[in-house]
Amino acid sequence: MPEQTNPLADLNDIILPTEFETALPALGWWLLAGFMIVLLLLALFIAWRYWRLNQPRREAMAQLKQAELSFAELNLLLKRLALSYYPRQQVASLSGEAWLAFLDSKVKVASGSFLELSAQWQHCLYAATPSSDSLACRDMAEQWIKRCRAPLTLATLFSLKGRNAVDNSARGEQHV
Repeated sequence: MPEQTNPLADLNDIILPTEFETALPALGWWLLAGFMIVLLLLALFIAWRYWRLNQPRREAMAQLKQAELSFAELNLLLKRLALSYYPRQQVASLSGEAWLAFLDSKVKVASGSFLELSAQWQHCLYAATPSSDSLACRDMAEQWIKRCRAPLTLATLFSLKGRNAVDNSARGEQHV
């Protein structure tokens, strides 16, 4: 039988490197990291602006949940919310069927349209006591508030001015 030799006897000691490489990453990696940071900051800014643009809707929902509003107060709440998102000239003078058509044109409600309930809406708005029709109208108004969103344009997302300045810039007017 042949004589067995230790296989570890032929191994040499580990040779440690004398110098450590301290070179920085290539310029492309720095540019990519900078670009990613800018994209992340831009995404955070847009998310923050979107959250701020939806603040009137959140406040309207909170006011709707806090107290039992009369139908006139509910209509006023819808009007204030519409005024916070759309130009005053477009919303402020609307009443009756024109107001209900505006509500239908801006947000589609799953349970129907405001114009379909125009007679019930007008009755609930001016009635002294709430009727059974008011429940359907209230549900539709609540759905409208839940689905209402700020119109997303570059002017609304990137404007740091107040809401009125955004409305003016959307119409092409200068804010002085």
